[in-house]
Amino acid sequence: MQEKRINLSVDHGGPGFITDGVTISHNPERFIFDFVQTMPKFDKIGDKMSQSVSIMHNTVVMNPAMAKSILDILKDNMEKYEKVFGDIKLPKREQIVERDADYSESESTKYIG
Repeated sequence: MQEKRINLSVDHGGPGFITDGVTISHNPERFIFDFVQTMPKFDKIGDKMSQSVSIMHNTVVMNPAMAKSILDILKDNMEKYEKVFGDIKLPKREQIVERDADYSESESTKYIG
């Protein structure tokens, strides 16, 4: 048997991405996770300070089998987390909708943020 060598390179990517919202949608072939990071930005323009908002997106696309695996792994980890640290409290759905006046939802898209 002849030995084969395979060169492997691992890209660890950039720094971690902290998200404060996610939109999840799907079609028959894939699930799309659009993670959003919103950061206030302050700029000095002349003698005045100006505030703007910087929005960054990181999108992850996966097949339905991988999405279901992620769901199972997340459920397992959430149960372990809550056993150690206690239940995670979520705001009531009405508070989320009031906070985001542009909130919209269809059967294939959910926004959390």
